[in-house]
Amino acid sequence: MKKSSPALAALAAAAVLGLAASPASAGGRQHPPAPPPAPVAGEITTVAGGLAGPLSFAVGRGGTIDIAQSFVGIVSRVSNGGATTELLAAAPQETPGQYGTSSISRARGTTYFSVSTGQGSRDSATNIGLLQSVDRNGNVRTVADIAGYEYAANPDGINTYGFEEALPADCAAQLPPGVAPAPYTGLKESSPVASLPGRNGIVVADAGMNALVLAGYDGSVSTVAVLPPITFTLPATFPPGFGYPECIAGLTYRAEPVPTDVERGPDGALYVTSLPAFFDAGAPGSVFRINPVTGVPELVALGSIRATELAVNDNGDIFVAELDENRISVVPAGSDTPELFLEVNQPYALELRGDGLYASVDVLVEGPPQEQASGRIIRVELDDTCRGQHHHHGGGHHGHADSGVFSDGSED
Repeated sequence: MKKSSPALAALAAAAVLGLAASPASAGGRQHPPAPPPAPVAGEITTVAGGLAGPLSFAVGRGGTIDIAQSFVGIVSRVSNGGATTELLAAAPQETPGQYGTSSISRARGTTYFSVSTGQGSRDSATNIGLLQSVDRNGNVRTVADIAGYEYAANPDGINTYGFEEALPADCAAQLPPGVAPAPYTGLKESSPVASLPGRNGIVVADAGMNALVLAGYDGSVSTVAVLPPITFTLPATFPPGFGYPECIAGLTYRAEPVPTDVERGPDGALYVTSLPAFFDAGAPGSVFRINPVTGVPELVALGSIRATELAVNDNGDIFVAELDENRISVVPAGSDTPELFLEVNQPYALELRGDGLYASVDVLVEGPPQEQASGRIIRVELDDTCRGQHHHHGGGHHGHADSGVFSDGSED
């Protein structure tokens, strides 16, 4: 996330989420069907605990859960209702905590994950971002060098971020470190945070790259989509403690979009959450829908969404985890406005499986390592309005024929 370098467009129509007008009856008028009720949270159970930063996970058949314990750089599998934990893979740790793990997804018995380090250095020698996999037999291999592609191609180099014009020298001198005083184009930095397997490769959301890429099973990497800058007006006053000077109040700023998750929707499109850089100065969060053929992003929801991850059910309801707000929200199908789904402490990652929404919570406990391992994964039963609306991270039944590059027809 290019937090150190630091959208207002028309909202997507209801058709974006798969709604359509009902046929006209003889002599009658067309009336769009009423959208189904927003999902409601039911019983909550803890299915895994004692986790050190569960920032990404995937739920497989039989209730097994593969988890990136990001703070200690490992990938674990929890089964038997949380009673059994198995180590699947570990990032290199020449220095404790040097590498983190993330981007968990599963397909055809293989678990995909990322290992990364050096975010913020903008140095290809120290900023590492690899997509790796571990198969049923425990074999770990590197699928693609995501950071290598960023330093070679820099997909968001086409974007311009920051202030519309260079700030006067006296104002620039008051900016906190890392805030550029003049417009700049996309910088080279890699931080892979989410993955989504498909027929021809794995879609990876990279928070440093501000883009989605396709990591082919042959090791190739190509750009799927570049998210647009999030343009907003800086507030008249700033929250205390961030050091923003009054001289930038009211100016227009184009924040880096910072994708945090990618999922496939019921329409075969890719849905992406954005937690913009400079969000602590009022940059609105957003959810984008990306055409899998053209790569063109379309705004679905905008506003007070501070989403770290999302999940999309077959109705088109979009669940978003809002870490800083201690809540999980839902954007009902056909709506552009998030509603409260569940208040919970520090939610981060989300997955839908069957009739349950899974969420990692309590993820950012500070203190020594033994105290940091207090993260949990909970399962939230969904009521009857959402029953049967399945979502599988990496599943292919949502794909359309014209988006086969992103769907593989398999479930795990």
